[in-house]
Amino acid sequence: MKVSPKRKNVIRKEPIPAKLVGQAFIDPTYDTGFQELFDSPKALKDFLDGLLDLHGNDQIKELKYTFNYTSRFRVPQSRKIIMDAFATTGSGRFLDIEMQRAEHSFFIDRAVLYKAFLVIKGKQQMDAAAEFKALSKEEKEYRRYQLPECISIWICNFDLPELCGKYIDEWAIYSRNSMENRIKEPVFAKNKYIIVSLANYNKSASEVKTATDAWLYLLKNAGTENEIPTFGNSAIEDALERIRIDNLDDETLKAMEHEMVTKEEIECRLAGAKIETRFEMVDAMLSRNYSEEEISIISGVSKEEILKRKALLTK
Repeated sequence: MKVSPKRKNVIRKEPIPAKLVGQAFIDPTYDTGFQELFDSPKALKDFLDGLLDLHGNDQIKELKYTFNYTSRFRVPQSRKIIMDAFATTGSGRFLDIEMQRAEHSFFIDRAVLYKAFLVIKGKQQMDAAAEFKALSKEEKEYRRYQLPECISIWICNFDLPELCGKYIDEWAIYSRNSMENRIKEPVFAKNKYIIVSLANYNKSASEVKTATDAWLYLLKNAGTENEIPTFGNSAIEDALERIRIDNLDDETLKAMEHEMVTKEEIECRLAGAKIETRFEMVDAMLSRNYSEEEISIISGVSKEEILKRKALLTK
């Protein structure tokens, strides 16, 4: 297999962390693995073209993206969210790509909230673009409420009842009257959610026929299997080399181990949230240096209560 140029001649001074011994790849459902997997425009383009069902001239030509993108707004209090990956395309699409390992309260509320921030960020960048600034005053006024296409992609390592046992679904805004008249087109096609459940994805390698299924197979199995087929896809071949443990430096492997330990602890507490207090979960996350915003989103505890808890723990 080809090795990505930045992975050649990796010299490690420390042994492979204990939690990674025996694995061929780091798990791409963790933040570190996810970022390594898609640390290439070629890979992310291929994944998104398949997921968005884009073909021929409609495929993504230009793509810019940032991992762990922080967005701040005042609504009216200052609020911050961190998108796993924020991407823009040359055709004016704005995308938020989230990899979620653990189910938590208000998942759909969170998806809608993130979409609201994505739409605002997209509108701001759309209005700040040179093309918009070059418009006449009248045309700008005419387009004052025009929004860009905004797509939220949530890849979940758990089942969602709304998917009815399927592994992929698309959500949008529909008219009840249109649905009653069997008109299946959304009333606002520029607002879209793509929801993936890896828990419901059970295809074998021989059943994989599309690029989307190939990437989902990789996401589902790379953390537990020592051999993953490339499916004849050079983008997947390169991506597998980026997450191959033999090609990763000490710093990346340490980050991966720390994240695995942290998330396992948090996920256990999330799974037992009905019998443990949420403040116990908050305490665990504070000890792992999660931000107040992240803790609030995951635990459902207000930021104000988290700050009070933090003050008590640091006395």
